[in-house]
Amino acid sequence: MDKSTIDYYNRNADMYYWTTVGLDMDALRKTFASYLPNEASVIDMGCGSGRDVMAFSDMGHDALGLDAAKELLKLAEERLEIRTTAADMSQYKAVSPYDGIWCCASLIHLNDREKKSFFGNLDRNLKPGGVIYISVKEGIETGTDSEGLYMSNCTEAELGKYLEDAGCEILETKETEDAQGRGGVRWLNVFARKK
Repeated sequence: MDKSTIDYYNRNADMYYWTTVGLDMDALRKTFASYLPNEASVIDMGCGSGRDVMAFSDMGHDALGLDAAKELLKLAEERLEIRTTAADMSQYKAVSPYDGIWCCASLIHLNDREKKSFFGNLDRNLKPGGVIYISVKEGIETGTDSEGLYMSNCTEAELGKYLEDAGCEILETKETEDAQGRGGVRWLNVFARKK
């Protein structure tokens, strides 16, 4: 992951935590959880504030948050009392594969090479029959903004190809409005199962 992006989240950790920890992702979490076994092992790749890790833990799942921004992880651990690990999601290789991978609004920070690495590692990170959730912001411009935040566009067709190459089949897709209420911003949400 781009160093300037990690630096951005470390510099703005408190602001980012408070603007995202209360966002309502309940409907998407419930859809994801409906595909999981009871007491599933779940990793949230790019967990940010840790909001979803806490929610999955409250559902009875064994949830772990992963993020490259250590200042964000520190806040998530202190304020939500969740388990986390500091790592680059594009390079992470699990000791044991997970039943579920939650990847909410984090794939957009990976370049094409890092995306290939992320999906290539699903062979090790996701169990056969395991489920992955990915959300990407639609129609964004690829590049680094004035604050050093790198964003990468990923179309539905591109995401489908990455998943297919990783041995996953799409279960369902949903388009949603922006949870932060930003007008004109839409998200593509994809649920897929590893064959």
